Amino acid sequence: MKKTVILILCIALVGGGSVFGYHQYKKSRMENTVVDVVPLSILAQPAEWFDYSSMPTEGKVDSANVQRVMLDTEKLVKEVFVKEGDTVKKGDVILEYDMTVVELQLAQKENQITLTEQSIKQANRELEALRRARPSEEMPNYNDEPYFPDDPDFPDFPDDPEPEPEPEPEPVRTVDEVVPAVRPVSGSGAKLDPFVINCNLNTLVRKQYLMSLAGSGHYAELHVYDHNSVFLYKWYLSGEGFDPASAEDWNVTDGLLIDSQTGTVSIDPKGKMHGQLSFSVPTAEPEPEPELPLPGGGTSDELAMYDAFAGGGDYYNGGGDSMDYQYSRKELAAKIVEKQNQLKTLNLDLRAAQIAFDAAKKQKIDGKVVAEIDGVVKKIGSASGESDMLPPESDFDAPEMYDPYQEASPDDNAFAVIEGKGSKEVAFSVSEMSLAKMSVGTTVNVMSYESGESGIAEITKIDDTPVSYSGGYGSNPNSSFYTVHAALDNNSSFRLGEWVNLSADSSSSPESSASGAVYLPIHYVRQEGGDFYVMKQGSDGRLEKQYVRAGKILWGDMLEITGGLDMKDKICFPFGKNVREGVKTNETTEILYPTR
Repeated sequence: MKKTVILILCIALVGGGSVFGYHQYKKSRMENTVVDVVPLSILAQPAEWFDYSSMPTEGKVDSANVQRVMLDTEKLVKEVFVKEGDTVKKGDVILEYDMTVVELQLAQKENQITLTEQSIKQANRELEALRRARPSEEMPNYNDEPYFPDDPDFPDFPDDPEPEPEPEPEPVRTVDEVVPAVRPVSGSGAKLDPFVINCNLNTLVRKQYLMSLAGSGHYAELHVYDHNSVFLYKWYLSGEGFDPASAEDWNVTDGLLIDSQTGTVSIDPKGKMHGQLSFSVPTAEPEPEPELPLPGGGTSDELAMYDAFAGGGDYYNGGGDSMDYQYSRKELAAKIVEKQNQLKTLNLDLRAAQIAFDAAKKQKIDGKVVAEIDGVVKKIGSASGESDMLPPESDFDAPEMYDPYQEASPDDNAFAVIEGKGSKEVAFSVSEMSLAKMSVGTTVNVMSYESGESGIAEITKIDDTPVSYSGGYGSNPNSSFYTVHAALDNNSSFRLGEWVNLSADSSSSPESSASGAVYLPIHYVRQEGGDFYVMKQGSDGRLEKQYVRAGKILWGDMLEITGGLDMKDKICFPFGKNVREGVKTNETTEILYPTR
């Protein structure tokens, strides 16, 4: 009994000593562990720095009553009827488009409808033939029973000889130069029977040939083929009324865009057209087939029956066009489904082509653009092809500094600008992050860079479409910007085109919700469920956990802290292996970043 008691006391002493030793070891290790902390004043950035609405921005004084004419990029300007400084009235013609390109595009879209309709007809014929076709399982055994046991005997016809393989069609012969001595493929040169000359994509039309057409008054068609002898398009040239002085060398691809992969031909809006373009495929006159004697002296009806059986066709269903016995039932069903799907696609293509054609017809107007307001022409471009596109020399006397990141003025992209009488406005850009604070009716402060005059403008409109970049101090290139229009007082002396400084009007804007908030690098904050916390230095110089109120995340690496910290606090990188409550701290200025 005494031995048992002694053993229990020994075990208790050893166990207690182990626990005491372990606690002493942990305490000693914690005393020797030191974690670096960084002052919050170094890490944090005031939230106001990221509130772009509070930063000064630039705007330009503009007229609220202005018409800007943007060019249709698919059309060429044929003629301009006004110049800068002219006074125009509503309805006056400003410019006129060249409708040649529009008419050619319209003809091309109409031709696409015709080609698609032909493809649909062919697919329907093939589908009907597949539906009538008899499967190969029903093919009769002609060795056991006659072809027509109920019909009278037919005359004996000799077996057809083995057909010779058809020779491959010869490639179209083209010329590399169209000169007066070139020999046309056909045609007399008359208007209804023009010279036909086959060309390739590298063919040059020499001015001597054009001058000869003008001298003779003849007509010519230049048929253009690709390297596989596939017809692409043709040029129609008229010598009647052609001015020989304007003749020049040109390539048959001038004024066109040709896709090297698909061979699709389209019109280049910036190119020059040297003739009338057509996409209609030339039709060759069919050669008459020689009349062959009927074998065995039979009649034409007997020959039709013979051809039907010799070719595996069905005499009662159209002769040699039949697909009888060529496919099994399973293969016929698959081919019918395939042809039906093809028809669905073709019908969709036809609908799309019809929509494109209808849209092109609506665009085919008289090509004239008129003034929509009474006013003065402040800017006007030149007709296509004119060389006076440079500004006057006086504009180069005092060149302005060009900022490639500065947002373009609305007038810069306009072909014509007409300024009418009426009120003035300021147009400026606002970040999408601050757009919620800019609403119709909000006022902004306006100050002129030149005169120093100041005033108030009321926001009247915010554009729906953003601009990709806006220059200026404090702008964030990762954020979209929207153009805001603010009306000025009619009695203000701000001049049109004057650059001004704008800032938020504190009298009409609500207090910033970011007041007193800061942004921290997101890796200095840890998340625990739905709560956020940091590890900061406590009053005893040791680490302690501090829960904080978090706001929005900016750019994926900055977290807004709206409460729970003081700028005098010092925090540590919270993901270190020694980071735990109670360890000693050491102040440092080194900011740590997570390693990958």
